[in-house]
Amino acid sequence: MSKIVAGHAGGLPLKSVPGSNTRPTTERTKEAIFSWLDSRDWVAGNAVLDLYTGSGGLAVEAASRGATKVTGVENARTAAQVAEANAAIVNKALGQQIVDINHMPVQRFLRVTPESSWDVILADPPYDIDEEQLLVTITQAFYALMDDGLFVLERAAKSDAPEWPRDTYVVDARRYGEAMVYFVRRTGY
Repeated sequence: MSKIVAGHAGGLPLKSVPGSNTRPTTERTKEAIFSWLDSRDWVAGNAVLDLYTGSGGLAVEAASRGATKVTGVENARTAAQVAEANAAIVNKALGQQIVDINHMPVQRFLRVTPESSWDVILADPPYDIDEEQLLVTITQAFYALMDDGLFVLERAAKSDAPEWPRDTYVVDARRYGEAMVYFVRRTGY
């Protein structure tokens, strides 16, 4: 059973998406990502966007750790319903509406998102996503990211490193089991 790792709602159990169509971020990887983010003050007080949110595990973790606004985006209906249920659990525990879930395709959401809307964008696309589609998503995400923001991408460790937009650089890349996580910023920040 998945749970909130730390923060104000730490320890709360979360619902999981039934079946095998959704690949959740492992507890170990989630804990490692947020340890990295927390140690560099990237979560508390910031607006966080979670793309391909699945059950909403990363979104609700960000809220529990002090993000002021969190939006999860998920196209799969069952996963979006589970994410909405997990958001409701955490919002209730926090006593305010922090996490919202949008049920729509990620690229459509990003097309209508105003420029420089998010401090941190987390993305955990399906491991079998087409590389061209991944590049489009990454490029759109950087448009929605604050100039000095951080983009975090989880990919299969066996996958090639993605192509990054011009004027960006990988701050750190870490392997956690089967996952490779990239922490990326624009150059100059």
